[in-house]
Amino acid sequence: MKRIKLLSIAIIASLATIYAGDVFDNAYWIIKNGKISSGISIMHYKDEEAGNADQLVETTVNGVDAVEFRKTSNWLDPRYILDSLAPLDLNTNYIMFLEYMIPANHAGTTYIDGNKPTFIIGLATDEKNMEADNAPNSEAVVYIDTKWGPTEQWVQKYKYVYAYPSMDTIRGMIISYVREYGIGDMQNFPYIKNLCFIPTADNVKPFYAENFTNRSICNFYSEKSYIHRKSKKQLKNEQFNGGIKPVVTEKDSTEALLYAFRDFVPDSLRNTDGSGYLDCEILQAMRIESAAVRDSVVIPGIQIPAGTSQIFSEMLIKKYKNEDGASIDEDFSTVANVDMPIKLKFNTGEIVDLARDTMKMIWTKYKGVVNVPAGATSADLIFCPMSVGYLVDEIILSSTAFVNVKDFLEENNHFEIISYVDAEGNIIVLNGELQAVYNMNGAIANKNDKVVVILVKNDEGKLASKIILRK
Repeated sequence: MKRIKLLSIAIIASLATIYAGDVFDNAYWIIKNGKISSGISIMHYKDEEAGNADQLVETTVNGVDAVEFRKTSNWLDPRYILDSLAPLDLNTNYIMFLEYMIPANHAGTTYIDGNKPTFIIGLATDEKNMEADNAPNSEAVVYIDTKWGPTEQWVQKYKYVYAYPSMDTIRGMIISYVREYGIGDMQNFPYIKNLCFIPTADNVKPFYAENFTNRSICNFYSEKSYIHRKSKKQLKNEQFNGGIKPVVTEKDSTEALLYAFRDFVPDSLRNTDGSGYLDCEILQAMRIESAAVRDSVVIPGIQIPAGTSQIFSEMLIKKYKNEDGASIDEDFSTVANVDMPIKLKFNTGEIVDLARDTMKMIWTKYKGVVNVPAGATSADLIFCPMSVGYLVDEIILSSTAFVNVKDFLEENNHFEIISYVDAEGNIIVLNGELQAVYNMNGAIANKNDKVVVILVKNDEGKLASKIILRK
């Protein structure tokens, strides 16, 4: 699961995942180019709660068609039934794409400074579930945060939809903005230009995906909540997005506590942990406690689709607690150069190391690929303890490389490349040395390739990538 380096051709090839036009050709549109789809209808509240429910209203902003999120309440999120459309199928369209604009006067205000994500988008399998739930408590939820981000400009976000495996048919949607933080005299509202659900270019959905955040685990207001309890009220398999409850034992005990932990950084820091990942979007992650109190945590029996020859993995990991809370663990130096003991054990008996990398103090996305042994049909994902605790979130296992262009560019965006294409078609880099040029299939580009990825190293030795269009 070693973090894939910039020069990996496999990842360069995957840049086509989002840029391939067919993913939007097959999009399931809720809002397209500032217009609400004609195939959805408003689900009204009883008596419209005196007409105070939030609304999505078609309008224009700076001459561009957009939908205004007109907020008039703290609790009454807009609800929509996908009645005239075919239901949204999460087996095929499992990535949410949102393009939005936040007003300048919302930055630094209580509207978006709380510990909740700014946009919360809930999905429901039927109208009955929408009546009982609000956006954060929907059957599946996607979080988009705008803290410390740009205002007065269009921002695009891609988010994988974590949902219980059998939750494939979606008939309703609930959308909220700055929920519960008070509307005061809000006069300026956010805008949405596009909202849809898309596949990847190869349209192969990951066969296991877990972010430890759903209606049974999600907690906005405290550090931790139970994943595994010493009581009869154990969470069930269906209460996990991946469909499998982790198995855990404490030292000398068969009844163990396992927590979903939120390492939330106070707003006053105006940052997260420096990684670029917002803890208000991550919410709870699975906490792997130190070896002093915990045996391994196992996610057992993950089924491997027939014909899978390789398993591509990705997950977010960081040391448990930030620097100011490190006293609860042994010193980080004890693991700074130690391979993380994260493994896959196949039902054929083979055990392979997924980690092949060391832990970091900040959220880090680790990716890798392992071969599937002949005859293997399932595997246990094993998180072994270390001398310090660590957090795990957003686990994805897929039979194809699950990487989108946004991930790649954000992870390898160590500096902004300043470049241009001259009259002869040569790529000129002004702030670094051009290392390589690839086409969108991952091969070294030739003169006929117009859309290419350039790799650049600056004077500090840092690498960055950029997609450019050659003449």
